[in-house]
Amino acid sequence: MISAAKKWISLHRGFVNYFLISCFVTVLDIAVSFALEKCLVSVFGADASKAALAGNAAGVVTGFIVQYFLCTKKVYAGSSAKTLIIFFLTWLLSLGLAEGIIYVVRTLVFKDAEGLIYFLVGKAFSIVIPFFFTYFLRKALIPQKEENIADKDNNTQEVNGNE
Repeated sequence: MISAAKKWISLHRGFVNYFLISCFVTVLDIAVSFALEKCLVSVFGADASKAALAGNAAGVVTGFIVQYFLCTKKVYAGSSAKTLIIFFLTWLLSLGLAEGIIYVVRTLVFKDAEGLIYFLVGKAFSIVIPFFFTYFLRKALIPQKEENIADKDNNTQEVNGNE
């Protein structure tokens, strides 16, 4: 079973690297989002739904910057101007999608309710859906590092036990 897991990871190295980077960036995003939202509401008396949108945007911007630098080192074949433009444009689409999800969940579903559970539910949906959207879009548009592109024929045979 461990051998099969290692082979699967080897076969999907680009996705695994992207996923691990995204997990790290997600923790950073949540921390920034939550801290800014709480600060805007507590210190400045901002409306909860507006504070949620501002906090989410700040978290996503911070995450974008960190994710770009890590992904160009571990997932994509360099950091060319084209890669930066594609990364930025897909990020903008993802940001719009995440903001829309936050708005729907926090404002329409939970009626501007405050609290950790409302924050976490909205944040979870605004992370998971854009994650898959941007991963597959970027995979189609940005060249991958050679080590992340496994020899599909050999690895498929190994995973199936046809060595």
